[in-house]
Amino acid sequence: MFAVSKIPRFDELPLREGDPPFSAWGLWKNPEYGSLNYLTEKTLLQAARNEIQTGQRVSLDLPLDLINPPLLGRKCFEREIINKAPRVINDDVITFNTQGSSQWDSFRHFAYQKQGKFYNGVTQDDIHNDRSSTVGSSSLWAEGLGGIVGRGVLIDYHTWAGENGIQYNPLAAYPIPLNTVKLIAHENGIEFRSGDILFLRTGFVKGYLQLNSTDREKQSIVSHFPGLSQSRQTTEWLWERQFSAVAADSPAFENIPASDPEYMLHPILLSGWGTPIGELFDLEALAQKCKELKRWSFFVTSAPLNYTGAVATPPNALAIF
Repeated sequence: MFAVSKIPRFDELPLREGDPPFSAWGLWKNPEYGSLNYLTEKTLLQAARNEIQTGQRVSLDLPLDLINPPLLGRKCFEREIINKAPRVINDDVITFNTQGSSQWDSFRHFAYQKQGKFYNGVTQDDIHNDRSSTVGSSSLWAEGLGGIVGRGVLIDYHTWAGENGIQYNPLAAYPIPLNTVKLIAHENGIEFRSGDILFLRTGFVKGYLQLNSTDREKQSIVSHFPGLSQSRQTTEWLWERQFSAVAADSPAFENIPASDPEYMLHPILLSGWGTPIGELFDLEALAQKCKELKRWSFFVTSAPLNYTGAVATPPNALAIF
């Protein structure tokens, strides 16, 4: 896997006439990996040498059945435990929406809506007319890369807001300004590097865990979520930082409804750049560990589910210090 010798400037996007706004189609020698091309062997080795110091590790996955009822009208998690009597043996069978809990969105999840095109021009017909198709699927990350592995950095907005007297509802729409993200990085001595995996803690998971069953029912029909505020400046910053992937503890990573619909990040990141978006990650223990160690970077390993044509996948992710 090879990165390109020079990343184009943001104002050079799209790279080809007629492609969707801000897209980078045709950039990578291995286009099926999108910005995961930043995770070269050299990048991985450097991250492992610098970040793994104590051996402490933290899971970043919520339980598959925690979000109940599911958000956004998705299918409930179901489990059957099978008693294989007369032998004293059990099996279990589970059915779940891969976006019902912690997840990575693949490049076949969210298209440029006006153009109807996914990353590198893939269409719905390309996906649905051939059940063996893997184009744009997260299964390619498992098969070709062995997973998403590299240096992670945490921007803990929720803690920073509490320490600075900023009150907000982490279960509702709330735009986190880019300037504040930069300020938090500066205050914590975070130096971003090419290929970093950006984690943003909004407080959504913490807020959700405090809800009773009645309030969780109400939350399941809400489509307003906190996240990174959309703007041209935000989009340009994400491009220039060369993140391999981005993730948050909220259901969309970005603020929903979008602060500026022209710069809604789902189509640009997923279908424009091939940048995986992680959602509903469990960042609670991670934030505590970062604060305890006064370290905001760490080694990340994530093993996506490997099945043909996956649209999304639980991350099976660990942060290692």
